[in-house]
Amino acid sequence: MAHRPKAPRTSAPSSVVGTLAPEQLRHIAAVLDSGGQIMLGTIKPISGAAVAHDGRKTLAMLRRQPTEGIAELLLRLDAAIAIAKSSGTRVDEINKSSLEPHRVVNAALE
Repeated sequence: MAHRPKAPRTSAPSSVVGTLAPEQLRHIAAVLDSGGQIMLGTIKPISGAAVAHDGRKTLAMLRRQPTEGIAELLLRLDAAIAIAKSSGTRVDEINKSSLEPHRVVNAALE
């Protein structure tokens, strides 16, 4: 049986792009521009993780909150990267039982 050719992939429409201005994610852009990585997804057993790695070290690891949208998670990740860069300390909500880093990152957004 012959396989049908697949249709070319198109990018999915994104409400995130429409709600965030590029300058709101300047720290994420800087990580990517310098060869780093941003990952959103599942790190078992945690679904909804956001991780920023600059190519040498992990800067931030966040847990998506139950009512948090992707845009809000990206804004928190951007703020967490700024905190990590300025303080030299990783923001880690995944490996710590305390949610204090979440509060710190939220405070930075206000």
